[in-house]
Amino acid sequence: MKHLYIALLLVAAPILTYSQLSKTTLEVNKRFHDFGKIKEDGGKVKAIFTFRNTGTTPLLILNAEPSCGCTLGEWTKEPIAPGDSGTVTAIFNPKNLVGIIDKTVGVYTNAQYSKVIVLELRGEVIPRDKTMDDIFLYRVGNLMFDKEMIELGDVLHNKNDSAFIVMYNDGQYPIKINNYSPLPKGYRIHAEKNTVEPNEEVRLYIIIDGSELKEFGPFNKTFRLITDDPEYSEKPLFMLGNLKYNFGDLSKKERKQSPKFKIDRKENDFGVQASGSFVSTDFKITNTGKGDLIILSLSAQCHCTEPSIAKTRLKKGESTTLSVKFDLLGNAGNFQKPISIYTNDPKNPVVEVLVRAKLY
Repeated sequence: MKHLYIALLLVAAPILTYSQLSKTTLEVNKRFHDFGKIKEDGGKVKAIFTFRNTGTTPLLILNAEPSCGCTLGEWTKEPIAPGDSGTVTAIFNPKNLVGIIDKTVGVYTNAQYSKVIVLELRGEVIPRDKTMDDIFLYRVGNLMFDKEMIELGDVLHNKNDSAFIVMYNDGQYPIKINNYSPLPKGYRIHAEKNTVEPNEEVRLYIIIDGSELKEFGPFNKTFRLITDDPEYSEKPLFMLGNLKYNFGDLSKKERKQSPKFKIDRKENDFGVQASGSFVSTDFKITNTGKGDLIILSLSAQCHCTEPSIAKTRLKKGESTTLSVKFDLLGNAGNFQKPISIYTNDPKNPVVEVLVRAKLY
């Protein structure tokens, strides 16, 4: 038995020695690549990383995964023999990616001590020169605009506010501004010049007098610029903003003297109702503060909801009735609509109530 055991060890020894020596190891020529400064419109760029098999068995590059879809990895698919090399190519597309580049590619191999190799891509994408189409995104005929929506943000009820868009004449002939479509009271349009010469930029201002506006809350208005442009003489434009009550910086004393809005409930459920029916309800509003409470305006989400109020100014302790008519025009199922109440209570400038029903 002793001789047999020694014989088995002698047979197994070469196998163990070969297994220990047969390791897959690798060497990478670099772990990061710096593209330097590249242009956004310069097209795709490549970084090539070389993987050399320093082991005694074939090296396999199993996969290459980029950190984002903008970097595509290509690699040697065939086994790499000991002493030979393969490559991993990272392809980067700089389009719409202006700024510092900091991307990675994870390379998965069968190497004993390098199962995952992380490659890094660095550099900076320089923005391309902008064309007129990049700057003036909205075109109507020969007149281009830097935007079609003029955003005014919050407009205070007792202040003037303004915003502008820039027009650019992309045609060969001057374009004259003849008129503007009518706007509600409080809105005014003013152009720097009434004629826009070819290749000229002209500002178009929207001026709002907050004291003339009556509907508090968000507003969205459409108007038309009427020109002599032979291509689409009327240019539709839009403005949006939000009319807010200007409370200013109230002192503690002023806050103590301010009105306080109170409502008996925040919603009314009409229960199960037939689709197409008509229902109504009343809410009770009370001023529990010291100053006069003013109901500035009421806003409904759709024409199916009609709010009205009996009295808009309430002295201390006074109450009024908010009536809501609800036209249940809808499909079967849950049907609900909000009503916004705008007040001069600094703690409750906007109060929302809800009416709901289940239609059949």
